[in-house]
Amino acid sequence: MGIVVVTTVTSLLIAQHQNSASYDAVVDDLFRHQLNSFQQEQEIRLAIAAQEVQRLADSVRLFAALEANDPEVYKIAGDELRLGDFAFFRLLNAQGESIAPPEDGRAGMRGAQVLHRQLIPEIAQERPADPKVQLGFVQIRQGDDAQVFRILASPITNFGTIVGTLILGQRIKGLGPKRKGEQAAHNLQFGFWLEGQLIGDEISGAVRESLTASLAGTQAQVLTDGEIRAAGETYRFERFLLNQSSSYPPAYLVSVFSLAEFQSQQRVLMLRIALTGLVALLMAALVGRWLSRQLAQPIRDLVSATREIRKGNYGVKLPPSSTREMNTLAESFNDMAAGLALKDRYHSVLQRVTDPQVAEELIAGRVRLGGELREVTVVFCDIRGYTAMTVGRDPTEVIKILNGHLSALTHIVQAHRGVISQFVGDAIFTLFGAPKSYGDDAQRAVHCAWAMMCERERMNRESAEPLRIGIGIASGQMVAGCIGAESRSDYVVVGERVNLAARLCSSAAAGEILIDEETRIRAGSAVSSEPLEPLSLKGFSQPMPVFRILGVHDSLS
Repeated sequence: MGIVVVTTVTSLLIAQHQNSASYDAVVDDLFRHQLNSFQQEQEIRLAIAAQEVQRLADSVRLFAALEANDPEVYKIAGDELRLGDFAFFRLLNAQGESIAPPEDGRAGMRGAQVLHRQLIPEIAQERPADPKVQLGFVQIRQGDDAQVFRILASPITNFGTIVGTLILGQRIKGLGPKRKGEQAAHNLQFGFWLEGQLIGDEISGAVRESLTASLAGTQAQVLTDGEIRAAGETYRFERFLLNQSSSYPPAYLVSVFSLAEFQSQQRVLMLRIALTGLVALLMAALVGRWLSRQLAQPIRDLVSATREIRKGNYGVKLPPSSTREMNTLAESFNDMAAGLALKDRYHSVLQRVTDPQVAEELIAGRVRLGGELREVTVVFCDIRGYTAMTVGRDPTEVIKILNGHLSALTHIVQAHRGVISQFVGDAIFTLFGAPKSYGDDAQRAVHCAWAMMCERERMNRESAEPLRIGIGIASGQMVAGCIGAESRSDYVVVGERVNLAARLCSSAAAGEILIDEETRIRAGSAVSSEPLEPLSLKGFSQPMPVFRILGVHDSLS
């Protein structure tokens, strides 16, 4: 749905931008076409004016009449000129003074005095100084009628000397009173901006007022363009200077184009795109709702099942789904749950048959069949008088007593980060430094033995069947690892120091902890001990130095 919204909005923006650019280009082409047509027609008139002046320049009679300011000069010029669609002509003498035309004839244009008052003073004051044709535009009123005329003023020269000036006037068509039923093509209107006044009946009403206000606020320049608002519509306009470098006042061709039709088409296009996007959005919503219904319930079941897995309930099962993908996911989840359940059972069984630390190392794959040399401290602990205690007793009762004893001591070993390698009858075989060393293994081993002895004494005070234990500890280099086969192995340590710990345990009296010299050195000041007479132990050729633990001092981290 988000993609549909983004695509629709992007399409709207792109379409609006492209349409605006295309329409601007079309309007600009219309403006340029109108300007080019006007300028081409104007160039033709300039060429005609130059030809007429050249014709007059060959008339000796005209030169004499111009010098004498003879009113007959208009008759002489009229005989020479071919006015065509020029509305009137005027003549100036060599001094740039106007020669009054007769009342009748084309020179006067049925209003010689009106034309004389409006046109001649401007020309007399701004007499062309070079031989080029000067271009100007004037508005001439005759009663209620007003017309715009193109004025062409060309000097008449004879051997490089100006002997007079020919002024030709041509009415600009389309700027008079608008005929009934006439409409501008392509909504394009034009007029003239002349001496701060907008001239032309095509542009009328509110458009004229807005355009006049806009043009009056701009500085004179070759080209100005912009937009105006009038009668609730937007209009584009451009203003072109028609007589640059002329001695006449600047005149501008003003073109105006209504954007109402374009904006209407733009709104229709935007509405169509928006409706298309809305339909696509509704379809996406319906499809999304249908898909969500297909996916929501299986997802909720999956979330609920994962929470059960987190709680340790590996027996949870996901039901089959109606979709192939979710059904595949449910099958994979059920297989995963079954695998986790099996792994959990293996882990539980493994922790029951071996020490938790060894179990974690085995699961992680860091303990393999074989061995490695390690510095290890071994602790042996067994019950004194165990054989005599079991004579005549029910085996079930013996196992119960033994399990209670071993469980209590096991908790102490684990609290001191020791590893129980084996339970041998009533004896506990414990390792410190394998498979993982904490750096103070000997000290931990002595603290653990002291805590085991204290715990046993506490249990004896509360038990109807007190048990007495003896402990032996030895430290040194041993081989540690899994011994057996790939299908069945035990994590053990072997070496001379293992045998020494077992012999010290056998030699220890009830409530006594015996350690070898290496353990005493490694434990340091953390324990208190006293030396005993060296013991001759089975399997050792020389008497072994032995120490009895009297207490422990420093706490372990």
